[in-house]
Amino acid sequence: MGKEHYSEESNKAFETAKLTSYWLYLAGIPEAVEYGKLIDLENAIDPGVIPHSKDMCFLNPIIHEIRYGSINHYIRESGCKNILDIACGYSPRGLQFAKNGYHYVGADLPVVAKELAPIAKQTELAGYEYAGVDATNYESLKEAADKLAGPICIVVEGLGMYLSSQDAAAVRRNIARIMHEHEGSVYITTDPGNGYLFFDVITANYPPERMREAFGMLFEMYNWASNGGITMETDKRPLETDAALFKEAGLIAKMCPLLPAGTALSTLKGLASDAAEKIRNAISHPYTFVAVLSDDYKAEDETEQAFSMESRVENDTLIMSVSGRLDTLSSPGLLECFEQNKDRITSVEIDAEGLTYLAASGSRVLHLIRKQLATPDALIIKNLDGDIENQLADDEIIKHL
Repeated sequence: MGKEHYSEESNKAFETAKLTSYWLYLAGIPEAVEYGKLIDLENAIDPGVIPHSKDMCFLNPIIHEIRYGSINHYIRESGCKNILDIACGYSPRGLQFAKNGYHYVGADLPVVAKELAPIAKQTELAGYEYAGVDATNYESLKEAADKLAGPICIVVEGLGMYLSSQDAAAVRRNIARIMHEHEGSVYITTDPGNGYLFFDVITANYPPERMREAFGMLFEMYNWASNGGITMETDKRPLETDAALFKEAGLIAKMCPLLPAGTALSTLKGLASDAAEKIRNAISHPYTFVAVLSDDYKAEDETEQAFSMESRVENDTLIMSVSGRLDTLSSPGLLECFEQNKDRITSVEIDAEGLTYLAASGSRVLHLIRKQLATPDALIIKNLDGDIENQLADDEIIKHL
């Protein structure tokens, strides 16, 4: 098995990235149709792997056309000609903006960036490229941002639902640091209002007795990729809560309407008139955050310890010593080490004394390892930092001591 396999197993969100492009393709967005042909989209979507029901194929094109259009609107409003699209997935945004003279860097999991880089090159458009990153890892995000000179329009669409609160805070801090280094930058995201938009689109189209069923189907796929952390209740928290979290990171967020009144949407053409009117009203709601750096922002000079691992097999036990960050970039290596040795071991012992950060992707890999062992107790993790220990206990990978 190649490294791509371990990257894919470590983070299933990459599969839903393909669906984002698919929804825009179904919506009839011109650049999405063109991009779909470039990446052979129809053959890339496997309904046997990624659940997408008839309801999802109806609701998601509406939701994604609005989100996609909202971010694109505020990119143009920002005046920035540089775009850093974090967790870009298979979005056609790069194709659209590169054609219009923008410098676009799509930042996503290495497995996604590796697949899309040659496709961007194939277009022969200047200023259209991809970078493999973990947005919780400042050094990797900085490397992507430094491909752009001058102010950057940093955008995030649909990443928040896959992040733990710890990872989300790390992403906000890293974005603030990048904005500090690129004076005049702006950060645009629809993530805080994502649940509200889902709610508005569903209630506009379905009667009350169908609403919860529709929510369940819609979140089935997202929960599949995010370890079941999304519900109808948890994905609709007060926007002021997110605004306060932005402020903690040194960002001042303005809550803006999704789209200007009167914006034409392809997906509304086939809807009943009352449903279309409800959605036209919904796009006036302030679900998009446009953030700038606070005047009193103070950059923290934090040096992140790179991941390292040593391993050996003794008495049917795989013994690993890990240090640094266990995140999207490093966790595939841990999984690969286990997979290469699992046929000759019965247990795994991990010395985590040097572990400084555990991302959701790292937690997922530990969960995968635990599932493949004969008993849950066959995975032993010792010398944990207190916060990481609590995190693993909350994820039910270890028991509270």
